[in-house]
Amino acid sequence: MAPTALPPDALDKLAFLAGHWRGELDGAVIEEMWLPPSAGVAQATVRLVRAGKVETIELIVVAAERDRVVMRYNHFRPDYSTWEDDGPIALTLTSASDGEVVFENLEAPPRHAAEMGYRQSGPADMTSWVVGLDGEARTRHSFDFQRVRTG
Repeated sequence: MAPTALPPDALDKLAFLAGHWRGELDGAVIEEMWLPPSAGVAQATVRLVRAGKVETIELIVVAAERDRVVMRYNHFRPDYSTWEDDGPIALTLTSASDGEVVFENLEAPPRHAAEMGYRQSGPADMTSWVVGLDGEARTRHSFDFQRVRTG
């Protein structure tokens, strides 16, 4: 059965993402900073640093649209050129509960990513995952984050 898009008010389920998150994977530090949903939009910036150098910057915008919630994002190199030469990746919110959201690629055929999700496992712990596409092959990558205390 094909996944179904959730209505625009499901955007509020992203509120748990708000804040500064940090994780480490394979010698890289990954940070995500999320603004809470407001005026129909939640947004984030992501930075991946390895050996003291920025490898990737990612900008994410999640917007409530007429009949669904859509995440659009692009990856940028350190010189701010984009990885994607065919526009931002678009995923649709298909599952949302307190502390977990899942976005899926509903394009046919899907491009770049099949799925992305976030699951909070405690007040200061979160896991995110992305299922990437390379032709027909799908590869799942998971990232564990801890909330960064500010102030």
